[in-house]
Amino acid sequence: MNNTTLKGRNVSRDAVLEAMRVFDAAFPDPNGYDHWLEKRIYKYAIRYTGRVYPPKYILSQVTGMPMIELRQSLRVRQVFRALGFVVAEK
Repeated sequence: MNNTTLKGRNVSRDAVLEAMRVFDAAFPDPNGYDHWLEKRIYKYAIRYTGRVYPPKYILSQVTGMPMIELRQSLRVRQVFRALGFVVAEK
């Protein structure tokens, strides 16, 4: 699937890939974002092409929603899985 929705907002695979490209440019070392790989509060990661991404951060960038509104980890994981991404415990 190339599109899904979250709280009435369209989320496309292409928009996620673009957010990942921006993340890669901003954080060549994925842990550069908030040292998220070392913190227990970040439980999941999107795995794509040998890199890992913080799901809520990426989804926030795609939808424009504040991360605080993305509290439901299960729904966030479902969005990425519906778009064909692998989400696993980090």
